[in-house]
Amino acid sequence: MSSDSLLPASSYDIAILTLFDPKITAGGAQQCAYDLYLNLKKYTKFRVCFIAATSPVTKLKSKANAFVRRSSNYEDEFYFFTGEYDYFWHCCKDSRPPKDLALFLEKINPKSIFISHYMHLGIDLISMIRAVLPTSNISVGLHEMLFACMADGQMVKKTDGQLCQKSDPELCSMCFPHINADVFAARKKFNKECLEQANNFIFPSKHLAGVFSDELNISPHRIHVINHPIDLSSYQAKQQNTFSANRPVRFGYFGQFLDNKGVDVMLKAGGELDAKQLKRRFEIVINGGNKEFASELYQAKVEALIKESRNWRQGSIVELGGYSHNELVSRMDRVDFVVVPSTWPEVFALVVTEAFACFKPVLAARIGGLGERLRDGIDGFNFQPRNPNDLAQKMHQCMSLTDVSYRQMSSEAYISAMRLNPKRALLEYAKALDLNLNFTDQLAAGAK
Repeated sequence: MSSDSLLPASSYDIAILTLFDPKITAGGAQQCAYDLYLNLKKYTKFRVCFIAATSPVTKLKSKANAFVRRSSNYEDEFYFFTGEYDYFWHCCKDSRPPKDLALFLEKINPKSIFISHYMHLGIDLISMIRAVLPTSNISVGLHEMLFACMADGQMVKKTDGQLCQKSDPELCSMCFPHINADVFAARKKFNKECLEQANNFIFPSKHLAGVFSDELNISPHRIHVINHPIDLSSYQAKQQNTFSANRPVRFGYFGQFLDNKGVDVMLKAGGELDAKQLKRRFEIVINGGNKEFASELYQAKVEALIKESRNWRQGSIVELGGYSHNELVSRMDRVDFVVVPSTWPEVFALVVTEAFACFKPVLAARIGGLGERLRDGIDGFNFQPRNPNDLAQKMHQCMSLTDVSYRQMSSEAYISAMRLNPKRALLEYAKALDLNLNFTDQLAAGAK
């Protein structure tokens, strides 16, 4: 390791590790890890460091023979340079980087280590850390079902697009016919052996915790469900003054432009909505980046639906492209409702919380962890997953709201965000991360 990455022993109480730095590469998982880091620094006396994995696509450069280095702009933030990554075994192809990271952690000797997301760090890093820090608490966060599913951890069959209820080596080899079922069985065994080295596991939803428990038979007392918190002080959103009938009702999509995010479901619903007898116009506003990550077939499907929308009578589509975290509030200001039409069992969907923080009611598919997020009819509406007709009906219901009803629903959305108080979440994290509660007792008064 380089000299600038070496720190005195016991320099940090907690180390938070994740894939990517959200300031470099946007994404919900890394943003949640970074928010936890900021909240620990803001509300506790712990010394915390944040370590973000990189990949060749980030274009960040390491120093010669240095796989861990401090960020040039932030004292307690570090980059971990992984090089090429094996997405099947979830390990770094070069064995040197994770060993270097384990030695770095041994040097700073944190009492608690939270691997918020192991992608680009390597699932085998857990065993390496356990070898050099046998008494430290190691907690692992899960944000999707990579431990069970090779298809991006989404439990959606590549053969016919249907949902998987449980991983099975024979079924997995049907999705990936070039990989033998025995290899998938070995992968599952390897994942379990690595994960067993951790003390605790943290999930943002009961759904994901249930899948994990069923797949790997992990003891329930090691499982903690903690909804991702949100610090409302960082969102300068205001409730809109009117839901005027003099302008179109605006339905917004926010997030990655990927096959299973359901943009096509939303556009089909728009077509069905347009066919109804509407008293006012509507817009579908797409705030979605990374189109290149979607399959060519899916991109073509969406482009065809957008082309068809030019024949709509009462509705229209507005594409605003990707956005940074700093632009989120201003983008939310341009819509009345946020639609989360995921066709895979979304495990949490940070965008729901972000919408609530901006006083926006949500229309969400009742699938996976999304089914836990809304108070149906109070802070938004659930609809049947993969069902454009049901979504169209809910959109029509939204368009029929009075100004008073809309303001009430948007107020309830903000109340739902308030319930995700970061101080309350930190008290839950204290248990999972085995932190000294003497430091966090002071949070209790503000966690109500």
